[in-house]
Amino acid sequence: MLLQSPRGTRDWLPEEAYVKRVVSEKIRKVFESYGYGEIITPAFEYLELLKAKAGEEVVNQIYYFKDKAGRELGLRFEMTTPIARIVASKPDLAKPIRFYYIQPVWRYEEPQRGRLREFWQAGIELFGVAGPEGDAEVVAVTYDALTESGVQEFEISVNDRRVVEDILLSNSVARERLPDALRILDKLDKFGESYIIDEFEKIGVAREKSSQMLIKLKESRLDIELSTPEGKQGLDHLSRVVDLLKSVYGVNVKVDYSIVRGLGYYTGFVFEVKPKTSSDVGSIAGGGRYDDLVSTLGGPKLPATGMAIGVDRLLEVLKLQGKPTITYNEVDVYIIPLAKKQETVAKAVEIAKKLRREGLKVIVEGTDRSLAKALEYASKKGSRFVIIIGEKELSSGTLTIRDMKEWVEHKLQEEKALEMIINSRT
Repeated sequence: MLLQSPRGTRDWLPEEAYVKRVVSEKIRKVFESYGYGEIITPAFEYLELLKAKAGEEVVNQIYYFKDKAGRELGLRFEMTTPIARIVASKPDLAKPIRFYYIQPVWRYEEPQRGRLREFWQAGIELFGVAGPEGDAEVVAVTYDALTESGVQEFEISVNDRRVVEDILLSNSVARERLPDALRILDKLDKFGESYIIDEFEKIGVAREKSSQMLIKLKESRLDIELSTPEGKQGLDHLSRVVDLLKSVYGVNVKVDYSIVRGLGYYTGFVFEVKPKTSSDVGSIAGGGRYDDLVSTLGGPKLPATGMAIGVDRLLEVLKLQGKPTITYNEVDVYIIPLAKKQETVAKAVEIAKKLRREGLKVIVEGTDRSLAKALEYASKKGSRFVIIIGEKELSSGTLTIRDMKEWVEHKLQEEKALEMIINSRT
């Protein structure tokens, strides 16, 4: 057991970590192109903060503990709440505020494909824009980030919680049971309609009413009939977001009134993104509007909207789609000083420094193994070039270069040899 990572976690070996870093950097580039600045928060927060408006089910997934002073703490299960804490504590920050993050989070839930108990999220938070323009921007950033990362054929579904609540109230859901109803409805995609009808019956909704409600939730039109002022306001807001996305950003989305999102702090617009070709992975991104969270935490009343991309799921989708085609090599140049004499080792280190300054990854052989074994190791590490330095090379000012790709050997003056290696990258 000591040799296994804890259940729901994984180790990232160099090649896997490199792919994750390359994809994350593509996402980071998009975030920053929209003017978002990176923010880093502690891995753990006060438990009371994390429980604020998270929703009953998510609260049960928090990894929590007491520190040595008896304080109740928990590992962050998402990034929105910690970032809202920062915004609430710094009222002088210039508005609107645009933050982004690429960090790990933790949830104690059943591990599944593309989602472990420790997983990475890349997301943005936009504070201070109340209108549909803010929601449209967040969706547009999501679209561009996923496109830049290489995902093909994904679908963005949008909704507004106020519309869903109107539909629920119109189908005999008591207002005080709305949080329970939303939590149940969030499982529609996972468990199906029969499960929803059974669960709604437990909170006092007749099966016939539940069936009628599900029919209306399947509508994708923006001209449905609603009965509450809040529902009509939500539908109008949703319509404007959809129009902005299409006419301004060139992004087409699908209206889906069953999308609610599981976190309890969402107040209006919500959305989810799913790949069309890898639907069993689940959603790879999602988010929405949370206008009350900052004030709930003691800050000013501040409109906000945000989103998160599940990096682990994104990598799984890219893998299933045959991407990303990222070539990883641990080392570019492997230098072998023969006989391990001080002079040859010193020259090897000198050459390594010169190549590293040019941005190359260089290893200097440090064991007493044979030349054949050292060359075998260099090949396993994916090194393009091997430099061999012995007494003959030292006395003549040359370097012996083995091109492991072309499988040829060169004996060149040091300056020419280094020039050839450096220029081989272009």
